[in-house]
Amino acid sequence: MRKNMRLTRREFNRLSVLGGAALLNEPPEPGEVLLPMPDAMEDISPEIETLAEASEISEEQEEKDTVRVAIVKTADRENGIARAVALLGEMDFSGKDVYLKGSYNSPDPFPATTHPDALGAMARMLHGKGAGSVTLVERSGMGRTRDILEKLNVLTALKELDVSFRPLDELPADEWRHFAPAASHWPKGFAFPRFLMRNKCIVQLCNLKTHRFGGVFSASLKNSIGLVAKYAGDAKPGLAEKGGKRPARGWNYMKGLHASPYQGQMIAEANQAYTPELAVMDAVEVFVADGPERGESASPEIIAASRDRVALDAVGVAILIYAGANISISEHVFEQAQLKRAAELNLGVDSWEKIRVVSDNNADMLLAARLQGIL
Repeated sequence: MRKNMRLTRREFNRLSVLGGAALLNEPPEPGEVLLPMPDAMEDISPEIETLAEASEISEEQEEKDTVRVAIVKTADRENGIARAVALLGEMDFSGKDVYLKGSYNSPDPFPATTHPDALGAMARMLHGKGAGSVTLVERSGMGRTRDILEKLNVLTALKELDVSFRPLDELPADEWRHFAPAASHWPKGFAFPRFLMRNKCIVQLCNLKTHRFGGVFSASLKNSIGLVAKYAGDAKPGLAEKGGKRPARGWNYMKGLHASPYQGQMIAEANQAYTPELAVMDAVEVFVADGPERGESASPEIIAASRDRVALDAVGVAILIYAGANISISEHVFEQAQLKRAAELNLGVDSWEKIRVVSDNNADMLLAARLQGIL
């Protein structure tokens, strides 16, 4: 290597991908999970470190031009979430009332719903960073929200974690604000909780999975549908007491969503109602077929985090492909309907070139390079 050779981060990533493939002495097969062998890592580490040092020359400029998506290869959610969030830089929730959006669409275990360890790790991380209060907000799609969380033993866990709970299907009608964005694919617009729009701090904790009911995949953008009302505001959105008669219903937003050929675009459009301060993805295990409540699973054992939800979801698609999911992408990840529409709406980055996958050790650096290559 020439002494004064300058490598851009992209060139460094490409070299890392080639180096990772060379470790196995054969090209990776589609869907194959490629990880460096421990003894080979010892041999390649000095070269990786040299390349990393050279790439730091343009670090400051790259920070201005790209957004970070942090990844940690681990099955330990406590450690992984803490490390991934730390890689994003200083984050202070001092005195803020944080609203945490988990994933509780059905009464099924992870990866259909939020893993108990991930919920605990997020709650402790937010409290540790000074949050004044933490409240779980949710509207389940496959049943009454309170019943689903009770079946999953989440209500008991929330008390132990000092986290409040606000089920959105129990909000009164006047607590929903109706949105009808220009050029929206929602036939009658959609409704979003008013209290979450009053300068609130919202944090996402999403899972990663394929989705057989439309949208192709589910990550942070799709998880936001659990903040949207099921019924229009001219009906009473609140559910009757358990076992009681349900009130009359108006327009069903969710039927409109699932019946539309533009579901991917609608998912992105619903995210115009808010911007999360942080999004964390639990991809320790993922559905690579079917989903969202059941399906064929794989175990990438990855925790990812970003301040940019579009960038996070783009890396999520790369993780699904890496794990063996059959997701059809015509040219690149940003041709996927959710991501393309989100980019058009300026909800986050609009190109894979603006995403920087970062990690905190050499082994994860090769994985980051592999994901960057899929992007």
